[in-house]
Amino acid sequence: MATDLDVIGSIEAAYATEGTDDEWLGRVAAAVAPAFGAAVAPVTAFSFDVRAGVYLGSFASVGASPFTRRQFELQQSAATPAQLRSAFECDMLTLLSRVVGRQEARRGLRKGDMGETVDSLGLRANATPHSGVVITTVVPGGFRIRHRPLWVRVAAHIGAGLRLRRVRHAQPEGAAAVLTPSGRLEHATPATEAARADLADAAQAMDRARGKLRRLDPDEASSIWRAMVCGEWSIAEWFDHDGKRFLLAHENRVAPDAPPELTSREWQAVACAAMGHSNKLIGYDLGLSTGTVSVLLRRAAEKMGASSRTALIRAFREQQPTREAGPAS
Repeated sequence: MATDLDVIGSIEAAYATEGTDDEWLGRVAAAVAPAFGAAVAPVTAFSFDVRAGVYLGSFASVGASPFTRRQFELQQSAATPAQLRSAFECDMLTLLSRVVGRQEARRGLRKGDMGETVDSLGLRANATPHSGVVITTVVPGGFRIRHRPLWVRVAAHIGAGLRLRRVRHAQPEGAAAVLTPSGRLEHATPATEAARADLADAAQAMDRARGKLRRLDPDEASSIWRAMVCGEWSIAEWFDHDGKRFLLAHENRVAPDAPPELTSREWQAVACAAMGHSNKLIGYDLGLSTGTVSVLLRRAAEKMGASSRTALIRAFREQQPTREAGPAS
């Protein structure tokens, strides 16, 4: 994996609102392609929803010789239902051979006519515990995964961007807050007014990350631009008719409709845990400290009668409907 990942450029692509979902996926794939090695292999992105049984939703492939949707359909047809599901519930950044075994990985790639490659690298970006986006490319045997912290941060923003697209947030009329790039509130609901300082800090961090810091220290830039604020809102930019730039804070919860026994923040933390995220990454997902995440998960476990993290996640999944609201793509 190359070191030339434009982390901030990839995050910016995640929040683009224009175009179809296929076009959005194409822009996201193109943004990460240089670091995914698109010079020697296509980079492909597709959406999924395991609970709805959709393993190949919206689709885009970039590179000198992009793969087709049919090739991925053939590759997936080589896997059993259990193997397919495990591929979408494994580590966020992993090799296919680690999920289904080396021989099965090679067999699927050959069935998809993806050349004499021996493995596939995949980055999973969850929008919800059961749906999201996979970005993948074929790699040679013995490939070593590098820069994992950068990639998982990019994945957190891709998931947040997909949630925003599903509710088609793009205009200030639907925003919970409108801010200037400096963080001054121009419009706010009672909830965002109470979170004025947190929103201002997030707006300023976003602008700092997109400035010189993106080149000087990509790790620091991506670490300060978090995917959400207070577990409630994501921030995206918007330009008015005169070209003046504003930042819009939109409600963007990982899991809406918390049960009555849990607070919204507790429910969001549990939902992120159900995506396989560590407490540190959950803090990044939600814009909270790791300590706060630990407290939220402990309280949620006590209220739901769960004795372990595994039991808490199981209880969360048991409360979910058979199929999520909204499109799988």
